[in-house]
Amino acid sequence: MKIGYSPDTVSSELWTADFASTRWLDLLTNDAAQADSGFSLSVAPSPTPGDDGERGNGAGTKTPTIASVQAAPALPINSHIRPPDNPTASDLERKTWQADVDVTLTSHEAGLLRHFADRCARWLDLFDSQRLFSTYAVRLALRNPGLMKAILALAAKHRSRSQGVTLGYDASGSVIQNVADSSEDNEGVRYYYETLHYVQEALAYNSYTHSEELLATAIVISAYEMLDESDGSGNWQRHLKGVFWIQRSQDVNGGSGGIRQAVWWAWLRQDIWAAFREKRACFSFWKPVKDLRELDQHGLADRAIYLLSQAVNYCAESRRAEATSTVDPSASIKRKIARDELVAKMERWKSFLGKEYKPLPTPSSPTDVFTPLWVHPPHFGVALQAYSFAQILVTLHSPNLAGFNGYLKMQRTLAEAVETICGIAMELKEEGCQILSAQCLFGAGLCVQDPSKREVIMTLMQACEARVGWPPMATWRDDLRLEWAKADSESAEPC
Repeated sequence: MKIGYSPDTVSSELWTADFASTRWLDLLTNDAAQADSGFSLSVAPSPTPGDDGERGNGAGTKTPTIASVQAAPALPINSHIRPPDNPTASDLERKTWQADVDVTLTSHEAGLLRHFADRCARWLDLFDSQRLFSTYAVRLALRNPGLMKAILALAAKHRSRSQGVTLGYDASGSVIQNVADSSEDNEGVRYYYETLHYVQEALAYNSYTHSEELLATAIVISAYEMLDESDGSGNWQRHLKGVFWIQRSQDVNGGSGGIRQAVWWAWLRQDIWAAFREKRACFSFWKPVKDLRELDQHGLADRAIYLLSQAVNYCAESRRAEATSTVDPSASIKRKIARDELVAKMERWKSFLGKEYKPLPTPSSPTDVFTPLWVHPPHFGVALQAYSFAQILVTLHSPNLAGFNGYLKMQRTLAEAVETICGIAMELKEEGCQILSAQCLFGAGLCVQDPSKREVIMTLMQACEARVGWPPMATWRDDLRLEWAKADSESAEPC
C-alpha cells in the first residue's frame, strides 16, 4: 500500500494535474484490489509532489499503449475540420489517447449508452439547462474509450438495479423487489475495471491529465461507485476527495463554464450528502463570483445547492465550536454572526425567485397529511427542497434563540421547511430529482414527531428509491428510525 497524500499534508502549489489524478487512481485501484482478489492493475509509481507532470514508466521501459482499448482508424477527430498545418506536441500527444473516429459499439452497448443519456444523466444534469452530460459528454465518449467504458459501467449497474425495482412493501415495511439481473451487474463491474485500465495508461500523457474527458470520467465513475453501494458505507465518499484533487489541479469550479462546470456541480451535490453524513465540512472552498441579480432561474437553482453546502459547513463548524466552547467563550457569538450572515444570504436568494418556483394548482384530499405542492419544471421544486433542507440544518444547529418568541420562530421555520419538502416530494416524479429529494426528506424527518407525518416521510422516501433503484436509501430510512427512537427516548425522560 502506498503512502497516502492529502491536501492537509501537501501544499496547494504542488497539486499538479498529474499528481492529483494519479493519487485518485491509486485510491480506486487499491480499494478495487481489496474488494476483488481477481482484480489486477499494475499502477505506475506515483510521482512525488512537485513533478512537472511529464512521467513515464521507468528508464528503458516503453510507455503502455492504449491501442488495445480503443483500436480506432487514423482519421481526423472531426473530418470537417482541417488539421493544423503545424500541430503542437500537445495535438500529437492527444491523438495517442484520443480516437480519431467514433468508437464502434455493439447493439447491446448502444442500448446502454441510450440508457445513460435517457436516465443516468438526469442525476448529473440536474439544474443544467444545457444537459451537458446527456448531450456533450456522450459525444466526448464516442471519441474517448475511457469515458465510454465509464458510461457503460454506470448504465449497466443502474439497469441492473432498475430491474430490481421495488414492487411494494410487506406488513413490516420491508421492501419487496424483483430479482436484479446479476449478469448485467457483473457486466458493469467489467466495464468499471476496463475504465481503470484505460485511465492508468492514459495518465502517461500530460494532455489527458488536463482534459475534459478525465473530469467527466471521474464524476461518472463516482456516480457508479455511489450506485454500487448496498448500505451507504462504501468507499465512494473517500474517493470524492480524489475527484476534488483533480478539479483543484485544473482550477475547475462552479463558474468554469461548459462540461467542467457541470462536473463540479454534480460533484458538489455528491459531496454535500457525504459531508452531512460524515459530519464534516464540504471539501470545496470556492465562492460564487456572480451576484444573484446576474443569474437566470437555472443559475438560482445551482445557488440553492451552494447555500445547502454552506449550511452543511455551518453545522460542521457548530459541532467544532460546541466541542471547544469551554475553551473559547466567544464561540457562541461567532456562531450567531455566522448564522445571521448565512440566513441573510438565504433570504436574499429567495427574493430573486421567479414565477417558475411558484407551486401550480394540483388536486388534494382532506386526508392528506401534507399539502401537495406541484412545482414545474420539477428541478425548481427540488431546488426549493434543498433550500428548505438548508433552513433546517441552520435552525437545528443555531444557538438557542432567547425567549418564547424565539422558540415559536424556530418551530415555525422548521414546520414550513418540512411542509415544503414533503409537499413537493408528493408531486415530484422526475427520476433525476429523486436522490436529492430523498436526502431532503431525511432532513425533514429529523424535525418530525407526529407518527402520521413520520409514516408519510417513510413512504415518500420509499417511492424515491423505487424510481431510482439506489439501495442505500433503505439505510437512510433505518437511520432515520434510529434518530426518532433516540428523540422519543430523550423526550420521555423527566426534565
